[in-house]
Amino acid sequence: MEQSKGMVKLAIFSVGILMMGAMAIASGLAVIGQHFSDVPQTSIQLLITIPCLVIIVATPIIGKLQEYVPIKTLVLVGVLCFLVGGIVPAFMNSFSAILVMRAIFGFGVAAAQALSPAMVAANFEGDERANVMGQLTSAQMLGCAAMVLISGYLAMMGWNMTFFVHLIALISLICVAAWLPNVKPMRAAGGQEGKAPEKVNVAGAYGWIFTMFAYFISGMILATYLAFLISEKNVGTAADAGQATMIFAIGGFLMGFVFGKLMQAAKNISLAIGFFMGVLSYLIIAYASNIFMVYVGSLIYGFAVTTIFASIMVGTSSSVNPASVPMAISLVTAGQNLGSFLCPYFITPLAAMLGSNINTNAFIVGAIHFAIMGLIAFFWGVSKNAKTKASLKVDA
Repeated sequence: MEQSKGMVKLAIFSVGILMMGAMAIASGLAVIGQHFSDVPQTSIQLLITIPCLVIIVATPIIGKLQEYVPIKTLVLVGVLCFLVGGIVPAFMNSFSAILVMRAIFGFGVAAAQALSPAMVAANFEGDERANVMGQLTSAQMLGCAAMVLISGYLAMMGWNMTFFVHLIALISLICVAAWLPNVKPMRAAGGQEGKAPEKVNVAGAYGWIFTMFAYFISGMILATYLAFLISEKNVGTAADAGQATMIFAIGGFLMGFVFGKLMQAAKNISLAIGFFMGVLSYLIIAYASNIFMVYVGSLIYGFAVTTIFASIMVGTSSSVNPASVPMAISLVTAGQNLGSFLCPYFITPLAAMLGSNINTNAFIVGAIHFAIMGLIAFFWGVSKNAKTKASLKVDA
């Protein structure tokens, strides 16, 4: 049984490495832009933003489909979309056609983001669920780091070679086909047992959906503003910005292995701890006088992202009945991508109000935002822990 569980985890983690796939070709955008020299930079950036927009629309649809279609089937379709939409652009010379393929690719990323946490919720419970959710975030960060690093080297070989980084999904395809259980969807299983399936009701997850949305408004500051801040402060180069992103991913990867123990100790206060780590990391970066301090801040922010993301996903899966978990997680994922998309539209005007150093001020604004969310999460967590403790005493 343990070996079977291990194989299921491996299948889930193999999909988890694709969750940040939209960023995979980020390090090759400049090379792609040089090839399509008649295409403006804002249009080149659509290669990243179009998948994100598709994810916002696709995740609720995927959540609904999980009621009727086996999750293994949805995962396989998603991985195939990731492969086809990710690799086919390497053989195209029409930028418009490439954007169409990036939309198909976006559906594949949406499937990875919505279904990976849903698979954890469906196969694990209690403390084990928290442990596996943390490990899933580690897999997500590992995949991000690997894809960004590999695509950078591929871009040096040619603009179209960058897209071959998406071949990493072949690992996912094999692992899912071999080891993910083919469980019947909720409605089909309920019908076969002669009882009505549970009603889908995501009302309990509304707070988590908003929390994920609000978090990612500032949560994408590091990805969006860091390279510009390094240049603004004159503390490093574009290569140093890439190293900082890699260190951030390593921090998130490492935190995934201890998140389960953190949640067992702090329980509902874990979310607040994540926000306070975010405050510390952003302030270190904002006031960094050298690239080493930027690296330190990036590492701590990796810790923060894993803690916040996993806390929200565990909370979401516990806030609704089992039949509602897939849709709840899909809506949380949609909130994540909507917040990511809106990040610069909220943060830049607020940063401008603090002065002319927009990129430095962006991190200060983000730190203030995280501090407010952290205080709210702390008082909520203390109250929630007290209620849980009181309930256990009554049951005893």
